Amino acid sequence: MRRRLLVIVFALVAGLIVALSLPLVRATAERTVQRSFIGRVEDGAWFADMAATALESGRTGRLEAAADRYTALYDSRVAVVDADSEIVVAPRPLDLKEPQVRSALLRALADRPAQQPSVVWPWDDRPFVLAEPVKRDGRVLGAVLIVSPTDRARSEVTDHVTLVGLGSLAALAAVVIAVAAPVVRWVLRPVHELDRATHEVVALGRLKTRVSERAGAPELRRLANSFNAMADSMHASQEQQRAFVAQASHQLRNPLTALRLRVENLEEFVNDPRGLHELHFAVEETDRFGEILDGLLRMARAEASEAERRPVDVTAVVVHRVDAWRTAYEAEGVPLTMRVPDGVRALSLPDCLDHALDTLLDNALKFGDGTPVDVSVTRPPGGDGAGAQRGQDDGVVEVTVRDGGSGLTAEELAQAGGRFWRSTRHQNVRGTGLGLALTRMVVEAGGGELRLAAAEPRGLAATMRLPSAPPPPVATP
Repeated sequence: MRRRLLVIVFALVAGLIVALSLPLVRATAERTVQRSFIGRVEDGAWFADMAATALESGRTGRLEAAADRYTALYDSRVAVVDADSEIVVAPRPLDLKEPQVRSALLRALADRPAQQPSVVWPWDDRPFVLAEPVKRDGRVLGAVLIVSPTDRARSEVTDHVTLVGLGSLAALAAVVIAVAAPVVRWVLRPVHELDRATHEVVALGRLKTRVSERAGAPELRRLANSFNAMADSMHASQEQQRAFVAQASHQLRNPLTALRLRVENLEEFVNDPRGLHELHFAVEETDRFGEILDGLLRMARAEASEAERRPVDVTAVVVHRVDAWRTAYEAEGVPLTMRVPDGVRALSLPDCLDHALDTLLDNALKFGDGTPVDVSVTRPPGGDGAGAQRGQDDGVVEVTVRDGGSGLTAEELAQAGGRFWRSTRHQNVRGTGLGLALTRMVVEAGGGELRLAAAEPRGLAATMRLPSAPPPPVATP
């Protein structure tokens, strides 16, 4: 936007300077032409007086000598013609049939004053043509023609145009640099701050972001005030929601624990096998209820977290969590493999990758139908980490947990990751439906992305895409 505004201001200022410069240039060119024309008129009058005597007496020697000297001195062509348009004196050949010469000659023979030429521009190389009538006692005896080059006049005009052009450019640069750029910067500073704050609120979820209400134009200050009020309202509403979830979950924990103890204590008083079976189911339901409350508490804490993302050693975290889960997989007889290159780093929230891998490995073990599970770390095309190797953060790291189970249908993939969502085929598997939603939330809070897709030839592939981090600085001795 700053560039566009500067272009607009530049165009307006340039147009104003051109509008003011053109009349000045034209007036100067007209003054230069007028000065040259007056000089030629005086010369023509002097020649006309001399030619009148020469034409009456027929003695043209003195007139020819004067014409020769004038031609040599001013590099001009001088000709004297009689009333019948016949050349009497002409040191240099002159074509009387040239349109410009013919027009001037006819005006002079008609005893009409010479016409001042139009403005001479640097690119116009047409000569000055002056025709002065030769008269005696009111009778036209002939005419004096002076055809002179316009090099000197055009040179003066060129110098003036160049000077005005350089001055205009200097004035334009001074206005843009000294006035336009600071004004545009002053106007856009609140806009840039609002854009940054909006990005932090929308993309990063930082509802505590605020903008200054003292910078910029009054309209932008009012807009900043409205933005801060909106952010305060959203933050207060979210805090109330989080507080309610956390308090409700915490308050339900104690009565739920007491209820579980009471249900367990009923076991010694129930003798009917069917009653005992229902009692065990009741205990399991209270355990499941407790897991849901724990998940809600974790989600409330995660939403309230304001931790900044930082570089994480993806290689070390993946190797550590896979080794931690290997015992559980071996107990279930499920093969667990990993493909992890060395030295992979990414940006993430603290412990985000650990908890996300735990959730994905747990889901693969529970819903993978006992098929092999593979964990891989890759850099996809376009995010191969070349920027990270140069110390820049412009790549992407993908951590994928892939199983070969029944997977999810296209409709289920669109719903997976929602809070409390569980596939109808997995209702009998222990779980709350909050783990994947919590994982998606913390991954996205750290600037990453969680993708669920069908694996080939079958199964489910859960992929975390995280921004790559630059390598750690090398310590110099």
